[in-house]
Amino acid sequence: MQEIVKYHNDFNKIKLPSFTELEQNLLFGMLVKIKNNSKCEFSANELRNFVSDKNPTNAELFNYAKTLGEKFFKADFTTIRKINENESAQTTYNLFKEYTIFFLNNDNKKTLTGIKIEINEIFAYLVEQLTANFTRFELAEFIALSGKYTKTLYRLLKQYRQTGWVQWDFKEFKDILDIPENYKQIDIDQRILKPALRELTAERNLFDTKRIPFKDLSYTKIKGKGRGRGGNVIAIRFDFTPEQVQEELEAQAEARIAENIKNHIPTSADYEAKQEFKNYKGVEISFYDSKQKLIIAIIKDFDNETNKLICYDEKIKKDFKLSFKNLQKANEWIAQKIQGIY
Repeated sequence: MQEIVKYHNDFNKIKLPSFTELEQNLLFGMLVKIKNNSKCEFSANELRNFVSDKNPTNAELFNYAKTLGEKFFKADFTTIRKINENESAQTTYNLFKEYTIFFLNNDNKKTLTGIKIEINEIFAYLVEQLTANFTRFELAEFIALSGKYTKTLYRLLKQYRQTGWVQWDFKEFKDILDIPENYKQIDIDQRILKPALRELTAERNLFDTKRIPFKDLSYTKIKGKGRGRGGNVIAIRFDFTPEQVQEELEAQAEARIAENIKNHIPTSADYEAKQEFKNYKGVEISFYDSKQKLIIAIIKDFDNETNKLICYDEKIKKDFKLSFKNLQKANEWIAQKIQGIY
């Protein structure tokens, strides 16, 4: 399960009241599929894959789905707009427009067969056509984490994965994490922050690779002026080693490029393009355009009218056409650029 969860940063402002660890797994597992379509259906088996190693029965899944649905409609987004100098308006929108559970009645026990959900059109931008201002993380890594507060902190920090730090107003932080009002500072440290840091800095195996979600993660409470031990906590800051996103992407792409070049580079300029296409369908191609921008795409079809390959650009979610001649030149140029890695 190597799916990527990806959503607009505004999603992190939506309150998820009292979502359990398991319910968060289900929600973000659903977002993987719904990112290309604001209306989706999920089978019981699909949902079961999001529940880690618990392997629930369909009857248990029904109960999870029912509770999740009730909480979905408490997940809201509030906006405040200024009408004039003296008057403002506050509007609350719900994230979901529809949440339907399909089930069977077996011996007075309801067993889940599937779920249908539709995101409110106002929020379609949160999960569709994302090219900037987005949070991304691997679903498998998210599911492997323990603790509802840990999971929430994980996805919030992922928004700042390239900067390596973030600071929140402490009241806002407690609100985002849905920390109980009666928790004292020692409770927040012992029950939430310290366990979360242990999880988020622990080395774990994922896809046969050892990794740490956030290296050197630490937090600092910032106090204001006042009586007592330096005053009340007014803000909290988290620091960690930034992710080298672009560098890692290019390194991974270069490895795939090398493999594609070895197995798929055209060897002649006088081939029959349509015949050659059979060897290329589904192949991932990676190259640098005229502006030295890394392009990663999948060859998906052949255009008979132009004798060109139809490719799908994963980043901008659009098709483009590429001639075999240009593909050959791109691969030969890249082969020279990365000479020595294979």
